[in-house]
Amino acid sequence: MMKKAVGWLLAFFLLIILFTYKLPEHSSWSTWTLPLAGTVIAIDPGHGGIDGGAVSKDGLVTEKDVTLTISLYLRDFLQQSGAFVMMTREEDKDLASPEAGRLGKRKSEDIRNRVRFVNEHSPDFLISIHANSFPSPRWSGAQTFYYPAYKESGDLAYLIQDEIRRVLENTDRLPKKTDDVFLIREVQCPSVLVEVGFLSNPQEASQLKKDEYQKAMANAIYQGILRHFAGEKVPPANA
Repeated sequence: MMKKAVGWLLAFFLLIILFTYKLPEHSSWSTWTLPLAGTVIAIDPGHGGIDGGAVSKDGLVTEKDVTLTISLYLRDFLQQSGAFVMMTREEDKDLASPEAGRLGKRKSEDIRNRVRFVNEHSPDFLISIHANSFPSPRWSGAQTFYYPAYKESGDLAYLIQDEIRRVLENTDRLPKKTDDVFLIREVQCPSVLVEVGFLSNPQEASQLKKDEYQKAMANAIYQGILRHFAGEKVPPANA
């Protein structure tokens, strides 16, 4: 009888502790939450397979490799925050059929298949990762592009660009509106294309082949996405 009474008493005190225990402050508690739970995000690593994209002057850095590595880091960051992530490619290949021969035909089929893939899966938004190139080596800096059919595209582009400027501290570029990029124009969801830098600039190409820089770029894109889904408002001048 005594043991039973002691057991009930212990249970009573445990209930008191459970209901009066103070939860951690938000800054600590947030590490246990999944801020992107329920969000579906598509990531498109540009180029792939026989289409290498831009190449650095020394030939050591290829766009298709840079975009894939950054995209895989971004995928991991997003999944850790609860997002469901789909990727147009996760290895060195394009999306053209084996029968597509000439590079020009393959590129056309590849980009249309990327659009079809995204539209069939209806994500909340698309992030397409590319690297830039220009005849002159003087240009540098990452930049986001968006098609203005969706207001959310411009908001996302602004916040991602703002994080790239803050985290990497090597560009003063601003997001740019465009209607010339087939992929982000044709998908039926908000979308942002991120040009992560210029492979035609030797210093930037050297950075873009480094693992720590690729991870920092992915993290900057990820932080911009988090800011958007946290409800941060874009300044009216940039909206």
